[in-house]
Amino acid sequence: MSGLKSFFLELKRRKVINTVLPYVGIVWLLLQVVSVVVPLLSLPPLTGTFVAISLFVLFPVMLYLSWYYDLTSTGIVLTPADDQGTIKPLNWKHWTILCGIFVLSASMGLSYFQQVRSNSLKAQEGISTVKVADSIAVVGFRDQSPEQDQHYLAEGLTEEITSLLGKMPNLTVAASGSGLVLSKQGLDPIAIGRRLEVKTVLTGSVRRTGDQLKVRLELLDTDKGHTLWTETLQRSLSDVFALETQIARAVVNLLQDNYLDQTAISNHANTQSVDAYVMYLKGREQYRLQTTEAIKEARKLFEQAIALDPEYAQAHVALADTFVLLSEGKSEFGVLKADIAAQLASQSLAKAFLREPNMAEAFAVQGKVFEFEQQDDKALAAYDKAISLNPNLAIAYMWRYQLLKRQGRYDESLLSLEHSYKLDPVSVTTLYNSALELSLRGEFQHAEARFQQLISDFPKSPWGYAGLGIVAAARGKLALSINYWQQAYLLSPQNQSIKSQYLGVVLALGLVEQARPLATEPFYEATLLLLSGAYQELFQKMALQIAANPDDGWVLFEAGWYQLLVGDKNQGIELLLTAQRLLNHQELYMMPFCSPAVELAWALQQRGDTGTATKYMQKCQQQLADSRQGHIVDWRLDYLDARLAALSGQHEKALNQLDIAIQNGWREWWSIDDPVMTALKNNDKFHQIQQNLSMLLAEDKKQALRLFSETTTQQPTAKQQQ
Repeated sequence: MSGLKSFFLELKRRKVINTVLPYVGIVWLLLQVVSVVVPLLSLPPLTGTFVAISLFVLFPVMLYLSWYYDLTSTGIVLTPADDQGTIKPLNWKHWTILCGIFVLSASMGLSYFQQVRSNSLKAQEGISTVKVADSIAVVGFRDQSPEQDQHYLAEGLTEEITSLLGKMPNLTVAASGSGLVLSKQGLDPIAIGRRLEVKTVLTGSVRRTGDQLKVRLELLDTDKGHTLWTETLQRSLSDVFALETQIARAVVNLLQDNYLDQTAISNHANTQSVDAYVMYLKGREQYRLQTTEAIKEARKLFEQAIALDPEYAQAHVALADTFVLLSEGKSEFGVLKADIAAQLASQSLAKAFLREPNMAEAFAVQGKVFEFEQQDDKALAAYDKAISLNPNLAIAYMWRYQLLKRQGRYDESLLSLEHSYKLDPVSVTTLYNSALELSLRGEFQHAEARFQQLISDFPKSPWGYAGLGIVAAARGKLALSINYWQQAYLLSPQNQSIKSQYLGVVLALGLVEQARPLATEPFYEATLLLLSGAYQELFQKMALQIAANPDDGWVLFEAGWYQLLVGDKNQGIELLLTAQRLLNHQELYMMPFCSPAVELAWALQQRGDTGTATKYMQKCQQQLADSRQGHIVDWRLDYLDARLAALSGQHEKALNQLDIAIQNGWREWWSIDDPVMTALKNNDKFHQIQQNLSMLLAEDKKQALRLFSETTTQQPTAKQQQ
């Protein structure tokens, strides 16, 4: 209480009130003058507001200065620091505080002025904030044209408006693809918004009559299901881009406090040709089908759009995107050599950048091209640039995730994947990859639920069943895995990736007869001979392979491995050591088995070269530790740990890790005869583990045979694929 009394006494001594009161009087007088002058001189309405805010901003500054200065009849003088009249001039600390007060006051005043200005401008346009929201989804516009033949236009508007909104900071915009998928499932807009976890939904209808477009818009609140705003706009088709920007701008102004003027949102990648635009939208319609045939058709349509308007930057980017998707590799659309696809895509992107240098989609596709060219740093920079231009571009996050994961940057990659999933949760790519990551981290129930969701959302896609097959195999349930892979294969019998993984599980159980109708490629011949016990024929075949490819280290390694498993171990060791000289350093440490380095370490130990063997083992230990840092639950890593322990003479650890690997799902039949585990052969616990593995494999094999007997009539043969 005494402190407060002292403060008021000091306030009185310094005559603060005597200094502040004149300022208050001046402020009042100026405001009276402004209120008269502004309408009299037809000044902008916000002039009075600006003056008032400026005067109020200066009040804290005046209050601070009045503590140190007095306003007297002779002018402004410093206030004595004490009753003895000591004068202390202000130092740099006082001026720093004064500057801080001014900056803080000015910032608050500017923020308030911007708010008042936004409200004023909105009022002039008849717009008011209907709901402050930071997320939105644009769901499929309905086609209400007389002929019901404008689906491509309705969906195109959905995509374009989503893209424009996605460029806005502080606004999360769900990918248009997710909304379109859910719309086609018959869900109402509110249900779609809740599934996509956004606060608002923009929906409506499109009606085209000749060259006229009539768009009815409806903005909905997903929390309460209320309609927040409706509007009907009519333009000619040639003005469609202006229409799209008008809609996007209106939505942002309705949802956010700040005001966007007519130049704040624009699409500079558009075209003046209506025919080119229609051709582009038809190409996008095909692109969304995501089949090889549809992507090829989209490519043709984009090329036609460019022929109609060579300056159409967006069409150039779309064409480059089709080249990327049609490249060979893990993509199911691959029909072009990767280097040719990259060259064609680069040519299209160069034309797009020349016409519009700041297209987020262009940078995203460019990142993929850089990946084809093995320029990962440039690819990552391109993805980051795309995201900076459009923070809601889901595909850029997905491609960034895949690149970071390949680089071993697991934590960063997961952040990109989570962002992609948040923006585009109803997409085959995001559902599959996010579920796969869950399974890799041992969250099998969550992974299965997400793969089941993929099947529910995309019943004709094989990837939900493929994912369940991966999860089942990861849990050591090979018969169940075969069941899922079989369903995936029936949905897409021409997909080589699905076929090879399906056959891999079938062969893991030694089901040669069941695999033979599909394993028609030469690649499978050696495995079939091995599993069927035709060892002599197998070794003859491998001898021919070596003679035909004497400098191929992988052929020599494969031949040596078969010898180690079922043939002459000395000959196998010699073949492995010959292969060692032909393989480069990077090829030696292929994860997750760190093979062939582990097998070579064992072979070198047998020949007494323990120094080189130790170097291989140390490198594998490091790679194992790096993989464990990614929090991956993988029985292949457990088995690698067991092999390295066996090579290091840590037999108890090797046995424990082997047991853990089998508990976690390890089911490779060849591990029973693995030469790397030779040191454990006479251990009773090792024999028990072997018997347990054999029993598990036998039970799964029995279930798988039962499954094949029930589904023989459904399974397509190699002839049926052609």
